[in-house]
Amino acid sequence: MTQELTDRRNSILQGRYTDALAIVGELEGMSKQAILRHLAEF
Repeated sequence: MTQELTDRRNSILQGRYTDALAIVGELEGMSKQAILRHLAEF
């Protein structure tokens, strides 16, 4: 998942917002604890 988040961040920085928003659906399916664990990896 870390690579996916990095890819989304790069998408935002490059103005590819449709690609970046794809992470929202993925995060919605995760528990709050799982989201926090993945975000903490940054």
